[in-house]
Amino acid sequence: MITADTPPADYDSLVEWARRQQRLTSSISEFAIAITAIRDDSAALQQLVARTRSLLDVDMAYISLNGTDGSGFTHIVETAGVRTDAYRTLRMPLGAGVLGRVAESGSPAQTSDYASDTVLTHDSEVDRVVEAEGVKAILGAPMKSRGKVIGALLVANRFAKKFTDEQVFIAETLANIATVAIDNMHRVDSLTASLSELRGSASDRERELETQRRITSADESLMDAIAGGGGLASLRSGMERAIGRETQLVDMTVRFDMREAAAEIGDSERPLFALSAKTGDPMSVMREGGTEQTIMAATRRGELVGAVMVDGAISDSDELVLRRCAHVLGVFLSAQDRERGDLARRRKELIQQVLSPPPGGLDVTVVTQLSELGITTGHPYRILIADGAESSLRDFQHRLELNFGVTLLHAQIGEQIVALAPEAAFARVQAELESRGARHWGSMLVGHSPALHMFEVVPDEFALLNRVLEAARRSNHPRTLVSLLTFGAIGAFLSKVTIEPTRLAIQDFIGPVIEYDRTHGTALVNTATVFLDSGRSVSETARTMHVHENTVRQRIDRVGSLLGDDWAAGHRVLDSHIMFAANRLIGD
Repeated sequence: MITADTPPADYDSLVEWARRQQRLTSSISEFAIAITAIRDDSAALQQLVARTRSLLDVDMAYISLNGTDGSGFTHIVETAGVRTDAYRTLRMPLGAGVLGRVAESGSPAQTSDYASDTVLTHDSEVDRVVEAEGVKAILGAPMKSRGKVIGALLVANRFAKKFTDEQVFIAETLANIATVAIDNMHRVDSLTASLSELRGSASDRERELETQRRITSADESLMDAIAGGGGLASLRSGMERAIGRETQLVDMTVRFDMREAAAEIGDSERPLFALSAKTGDPMSVMREGGTEQTIMAATRRGELVGAVMVDGAISDSDELVLRRCAHVLGVFLSAQDRERGDLARRRKELIQQVLSPPPGGLDVTVVTQLSELGITTGHPYRILIADGAESSLRDFQHRLELNFGVTLLHAQIGEQIVALAPEAAFARVQAELESRGARHWGSMLVGHSPALHMFEVVPDEFALLNRVLEAARRSNHPRTLVSLLTFGAIGAFLSKVTIEPTRLAIQDFIGPVIEYDRTHGTALVNTATVFLDSGRSVSETARTMHVHENTVRQRIDRVGSLLGDDWAAGHRVLDSHIMFAANRLIGD
C-alpha cells in the first residue's frame, strides 16, 4: 500500500509495476477476444506468435505441434523472429529438447543455455540447427486439449538467461489461448467440411453449425471472464448470448453469494442440482406461477460446484449449448478456486486502499472491484471489525469463508479482521452472531458501522468504529456485536451528528481533565467515566478498575478541583456523563 511515508523510489516502482500489470492484462484480454474472431488458421497463429514475442520481449516465438502428420515428430507450424529456414521447418523426435520435457511433465519447462543443458534429451541434427540459429535460452508452455499435451508455445533468446516468473505466466496464459483458438479452428473446419459433404441436408447442417457457434460463444465467455477479469457477471452475459435467453448461475461453493450476477435458488431446485450432477443430464422443474425451468449441474472432478438455470423447455440444440455452459461454469469455478491462494493478499490491499485512499480518491479499477463484490456508491454497506483472541479471529474468518467464499470482502489487518459488507451480507453476519442459540465467541467483539453510502466517509467511520470497540472492551459489554447504538442515547446521538463540532464541545466541557491526564500521565478521564457509569459508586469503580477505593476518591476529588465540586451532582451530573461517554467514543 502506498502511504504518505512511502519513499519516492518505492512509490515510483509500485506505480510502474501497476501500470505494467494493467497494460499486460489489457493486452492479453484484447488479444484473446481478437484471436477468437479470426477464422483463417495461418493468420490467427501468426498473430499469436507475433504478439507472444512482443509481450515477452524475446528474440523469437513459435508453435510446435506433436505428430501432426503421424510421423512421430514434432512440427513447427508458425514462427516469429526466426532467421533460418532450417529452424523454421525443424522437426524433432517426440521426447527431445524442451518440448519433450513439456510433454512429459505437462507443465512449463525452460533452459537458460540449451547446448550445455545435460538434463535435456539431445538430438545431433536438432543441436546443429539450434546452434546455427544462435539460440541459447528456450521456454516452452504446454498446449493441452482434452487432457493431453498436443504441442507447445515456445519462446527463445539468442543469449543465455533464465526466463522470469512473469514471462512463464504470460507464456502459459497465451498457450491456453492458443489451444482454445486451435480447437475452435478445428471445430469450425470440421463443421465446414461436413457441410460440404452433406449438401443435400444443408438445413440440418446449418442448424448444427449454429449450435457449434453457440458452443464456441460459451467457450469465449469463459475466456472473456478469466482474461478480462469480468467475473461471474461477464460469464453470465456471455452465456446469455450463447443460449439466447435469460440465464442464472449458481455458485454452490459458498452458502451466501452476494454478487449481483448470482441467482437466488429455492428449496424445490436444490435436490435437482444433485440429481443433475449424478445423472449428467439437465432437469426440469415447475416454479411458482407455473413457469418451467431447466437446470444443468456444473461439476468439478465429479463434485457438484454450481448450476446453470434457464427458463422454459429446451430443444436438443439448446441442450448441447446448456451442457457446454455448465462445463464452462465448472471450469470457471475451478479457476476461481485456484485463485484463492492470492485472494487474501488482494483483499487486504483492496481494503487498505479504501481505508486510506489516495488524495484524488479511489481509481476506477478499485471501484470496479468493489462493485463486483456488491459494494457500490449509493447502495448501503457497512464496515465490520472483529477484535479478540487470535484463535477466535481465526475461527470467525473461517466462518466468513465458509458462508461467503470469495463474495465477501474481508481480510486480516494487523490484529483485527476487517470487512466491507453489503447490507444483505451484514444481515447474514448479524443473524450468525445474535440468533437464538448462536455460538459464543468468547471475548471477541465485532463492531459495525451504520449503513454507509459513500466511500469518502470510510476512513473516519473506521477510526470511530475502533473507538466503539475500545469503549465496549473497557465497559465489559456482554454482547459480541456492537456499534454506536450499543451505547444507548449517546450512541444514537453521535451517529447523527457531525463529529468535529462535537469534539470541540467535549473539549470545552471536560478539557481541563483531558489536559491534566495528558500532562501528568494520570487516568482521571477513565476514572470519571467508570465512576459515572457505575452510578457514582466508589466501591464499584474500584473493583472495575482494580484499584483501592482511596485511589478512586483522590482521583474524583482531583476531577472536582478541575471541573467544580458539583460536576457529579444535580443537573450537571447528566451533562458530565454525556460528555465523558462521548469522549470515550469520539474523543481525540
